[in-house]
Amino acid sequence: MLLLGGWLISGAASAASASERLPAEVRARVSGAGAYLTDAQGRSLYFYAQDSRPGKSDCNAECAKAWPPLLAPTGAAAAGDWSIVNRDDGAQQWAWRGRPLYGFAKDNYAGAMLGDGVGSAWHVALQPVAVPPGLAMRSIYLGRVLTDARGHSLYWRRDEVDDRAPTAKSKCQRECLQAWTPLYAPWMAHPQGDWAVLARDDGQKQWLFRGHRLYRYENDLKPGDSAGLSEDANWEVAVLDAAAPTPSWVTVQNSDMGEVFADAQGHTLYIFNGQLDRTRQLMCDDNCIQKNWRMLPVPPGAKPAGDWAPVDSPLGTKGAVWGYKGNAVYTHTRDREPGAIGGDAWATGVGGSGRGWVPVLRHRDNDE
Repeated sequence: MLLLGGWLISGAASAASASERLPAEVRARVSGAGAYLTDAQGRSLYFYAQDSRPGKSDCNAECAKAWPPLLAPTGAAAAGDWSIVNRDDGAQQWAWRGRPLYGFAKDNYAGAMLGDGVGSAWHVALQPVAVPPGLAMRSIYLGRVLTDARGHSLYWRRDEVDDRAPTAKSKCQRECLQAWTPLYAPWMAHPQGDWAVLARDDGQKQWLFRGHRLYRYENDLKPGDSAGLSEDANWEVAVLDAAAPTPSWVTVQNSDMGEVFADAQGHTLYIFNGQLDRTRQLMCDDNCIQKNWRMLPVPPGAKPAGDWAPVDSPLGTKGAVWGYKGNAVYTHTRDREPGAIGGDAWATGVGGSGRGWVPVLRHRDNDE
């Protein structure tokens, strides 16, 4: 159960009734992690971290072309957590809890969240599930997961489902507790929403989330670690929303920069970070690019998958090519071995302040 803009949402069944209380231009998509705000067509909405002035948008002109504001109609009125922002061009924009809302021009299908995390400044508009003090939710490569105060992933066991019964016994005893620490609840903690408190045999109290006892794994050293997954098949990271899937042709390879996404042959995938048109004019024309870089054509009938979707070729060639978060992906013709990153920073500083071609990294922790 969660509150969205002052309205209680409890599961998908009540999302429709809750959306009737939202502005006509907004919908709420309920998931395990909370409620995502979308426009009326189901396209994701975003917050901009640079919007630091109350009632003011700092995304205008060119920025607004890539991140179109969610416009409010003439006569729209503020209500509850919803307010109106007067933009520099005179238009009115919806804001939720004082934060202006935007779309992302590269989201080319309903449900896409290609803008989430772009530039470490754009984040999908999510009202997260409530968590007790000292706990949090974090986005890592597995998806949105529950964490402790240090950002370390929490776990539950597959064989400890619905442990709210007074007679339920933990499957983690004796030697197990040397590696796994129960997520202890304060002595005065009480059940709230999806959270329950269970008295343990040792007299301590342990947090349960949706019927699962929660634990820490002592060998996880930093946020984003998930070493406990290799400990025992019964252990799972407490994932509330699974990460977006990858197409079957995408692989993950080890490189000198960490894990990178690659094609089926293990060749590292790159995106261009900068102004490609300027690079084509000043350093490397289309023939040069095609000699050193290969885009990946999209076969007929291929469907978008998570952050991977067909995009138009940036070189104007016929047929769609694969893109990552709305940017065409390339392989470098001189990368011979799986995980090779010989194309990193190729054309850096040319035609703008970008880094040129850069590998697509699979961060363990998306907040890095």
